[in-house]
Amino acid sequence: MNTLLKYIGLILIASVLMLAACSTNDETKNGSDDEKVSASATSWEEAANLAEYETTEELYEKAKEEGEVVVYSATSAVEKVGLAFEEEYPDVKAVVTKVSDPDIFEKINREHESGVKNADVIFGKGTNGSWVNEMLPEGVIYDYKPEEIVSTIKEPYKDYAGIGLISEIITVLYNTDAYDAPPIDNWWDLTTPEWESKVIMKDPLSAPDIQDLFIAMVNHSDEMEEAYEEKFNEEIELDGTENAGYEFIKRLLENDAILMSSMGDSVDAVAESTDEKSPVVISSTVKLRDVVDNDAPLDMIPELQPKASVPGTSKVFLVNEAENVSAAKLFIRFMAGDEDGEGKGFESFNNPGTFATRSVIEQDNWLPAIDELNVWEEDETYNYDNAEEMRNFLLKIQ
Repeated sequence: MNTLLKYIGLILIASVLMLAACSTNDETKNGSDDEKVSASATSWEEAANLAEYETTEELYEKAKEEGEVVVYSATSAVEKVGLAFEEEYPDVKAVVTKVSDPDIFEKINREHESGVKNADVIFGKGTNGSWVNEMLPEGVIYDYKPEEIVSTIKEPYKDYAGIGLISEIITVLYNTDAYDAPPIDNWWDLTTPEWESKVIMKDPLSAPDIQDLFIAMVNHSDEMEEAYEEKFNEEIELDGTENAGYEFIKRLLENDAILMSSMGDSVDAVAESTDEKSPVVISSTVKLRDVVDNDAPLDMIPELQPKASVPGTSKVFLVNEAENVSAAKLFIRFMAGDEDGEGKGFESFNNPGTFATRSVIEQDNWLPAIDELNVWEEDETYNYDNAEEMRNFLLKIQ
């Protein structure tokens, strides 16, 4: 009996050992999905030579073998960059598609999930921090940081994820024919009876960049409160809101702010106003290019209190495992103005109200440089964490 039991026991032990061995072999052979992705990404990164410097000539030779670079951009200026790139580098086609920030997020994620490798480069602000807080940690996009470009980017922009090449701000623009000087000096002015029905803006529910401004005001509600007290010489009383940031947004919209479907149309309405009590517009400084292009009587208020705004920095990312990686690196260098900042690729961005982040790029206009502006620093993590709450707040009060 004892012999039989020992025999059965040996069989059981042998079976367990065989199962364990098979399991180990399967894991070793197949690996986890995360391990596969990590190994694939590491292999691509090494093959792409992303950590090493390459001359423009070296990149061009490799780019010619790839034949093209595919770019999704939230700004139409990159379409002009693409045309200039093709002139500079024959035999490399630049396929540039203008896609909104939120649509880039959706499109790139769908392509990643489907295993489609279409885009090589994306360029935009990142939709309330979703690019940096979702796509980057999930390995959908890659934080490419070539030293020859990043070393000349000003603080704090050089520390951002991606390559932050240009910034703009959402702030107050006014008609310089109607006003000899800035008509306001404090954001809270826009909540007073004097400015009732005289503030125009794109509907913030469909404008993530305006939401970013509002979120910054909430993030810095202590400064908004101080600005209120400085303007009105009294402490603020909140009317059902959490803090002075939310209170400002509520009072602004309740002051019969005029909401439009297009930022361009809202700026044009102010530029074309001949009323001596012309309205003002909350808009991107990018529209100040109309001063040069169309003689539009527009200007911003750099010293608006407590801050003029918060920058919205457009950043470049490589798409992870991009197929045309040498052409992508060449295109990014070209778009940045080349290593010395004097290349033709940046010319499409070099307009009033589009602020260069690189110290080697000169901008000849009347506006302060980006590091001289009175602005809050961007906080994409705070934006991401509070974007839904802001949208819900706007839905509630509109």
